[in-house]
Amino acid sequence: MRKLTLLIGVILLFSGVVAEALYITTARVADGGIVANIYLTAGILFILMGFMLMLASVKIPKLRVP
Repeated sequence: MRKLTLLIGVILLFSGVVAEALYITTARVADGGIVANIYLTAGILFILMGFMLMLASVKIPKLRVP
């Protein structure tokens, strides 16, 4: 289950980076309009969700305080 969560997280992170790249290429056009804003919003959400899923799939050892 952890590997599946990690895989989904990586895919979402990569999709977010691609959406941000599409935003950068379409934002320079004078008539970028709402499509550029959708790329920006989707990219940010995909990156955040992918990062959270990646963190959720990693085992974090217990901290021991002496």
